[in-house]
Amino acid sequence: MIRKVFLLGLSAIVAGCTTMSQGGYKTAQTALAGSPSLKREIMASCVKDENARSAKDKAEMAAVFNINPANYAQTFCKRMINGMASNRITYQDYRNIDSATADNSKLIRVLQGR
Repeated sequence: MIRKVFLLGLSAIVAGCTTMSQGGYKTAQTALAGSPSLKREIMASCVKDENARSAKDKAEMAAVFNINPANYAQTFCKRMINGMASNRITYQDYRNIDSATADNSKLIRVLQGR
């Protein structure tokens, strides 16, 4: 049961839901960094969610993040998850995702693969 709740929390983070506490985010980062099997599960969930986006949304996101539209979901999720696990995407970056006024340039660089 705990594992299921944890997986749902990680999936929410990757999907851009910004309601997790700083402690929860740090816990998720540590778990992702140390568990290849957990990383694969979250990756599969992320790819499924991203593939559910409209073709227009995927094309727009692919253009911003410098991703081939045909590989958008896989590449986006890999960059997001690896960025979180390596702490290149910090808790503050995560909290700023929904902000229209925050500086998200660092997050964009990570998602562009730079």
